[in-house]
Amino acid sequence: MEAYNDVFADSINALLFKGEQVINYNDLKDAQKVSIYKFDDNLKWQERDVAKYWVKGKTYISCFGLENQTHIDYTMPIRVMNYDAAEYMKQVKDNKPYYPVITVVLNFDTSKRWTEKKSLIDLFGSTVNSKVLPYINDYKLNVFDLAWLTDEEISYFKSDFKLVVEYLRAERTGNVEDWDEQKVEHIHELLNLLRSISDNEILKRTEIEDFIIQTQQKTGGVKMSGLFQTYWNRGVQQGISQGISQGRTEGISIGRTEGINSMTALMSSLYAQGRDADVKRAFTDSAYLQQLLAEYQG
Repeated sequence: MEAYNDVFADSINALLFKGEQVINYNDLKDAQKVSIYKFDDNLKWQERDVAKYWVKGKTYISCFGLENQTHIDYTMPIRVMNYDAAEYMKQVKDNKPYYPVITVVLNFDTSKRWTEKKSLIDLFGSTVNSKVLPYINDYKLNVFDLAWLTDEEISYFKSDFKLVVEYLRAERTGNVEDWDEQKVEHIHELLNLLRSISDNEILKRTEIEDFIIQTQQKTGGVKMSGLFQTYWNRGVQQGISQGISQGRTEGISIGRTEGINSMTALMSSLYAQGRDADVKRAFTDSAYLQQLLAEYQG
């Protein structure tokens, strides 16, 4: 998804420039992601995740790279240094005016922040001799722990990537109530990215794209919390219908039980009382469902 210029420009503007629209997506062009270097007398290749040139007319202003990490890599300072050095060597070879190369590391991990070293000097630790320390050229990472961004930092995003960041924070905190409602521009790519960074069963459902499209046609936007709630409700309703058809009176068990204990207990109680009609009505009438929950919890 980050390969789209609008998403790429939005990510750089949000993370590096605090939402200031410094880079226009129309000024971006794809950069070569693969570079070759020599190691142990053998040629090796390395590949960035996404790289773009920021160009004004025929003038190259900068080269930006995005590196996606779902786990923390302690070698990242050296990796990024190699990526950037390869681009600088390309500038030498092309005999063009030099421009800066900036790499941004995106930490998608929702369990912990980036705790490994964030600079070349940090990698040396206490083994570096204090006499040589002043002469070492350091190389620092630009790392962002996406699941820990604040409300203000998330507000800087305007593209589909905002939904990704909101999802990561929701997965970390368990709170899905405050997600924004916005139009999704790259539905297929958004879902593929979410699937690649999460084991959430809802994301694996093939009909989820149709749901987003239909919702946007009706409302103009998709609130991700509503999307997940809808799919959860469908799963519950399917399980209840199956329970009725099998003549079960003890309630149902669905695949994802976290956060639905009260719902399950309510349905079990209704079944035990023979109130199957109330169960069916509850899943077509949200107000009636809330009434039943209030009665049960009261």
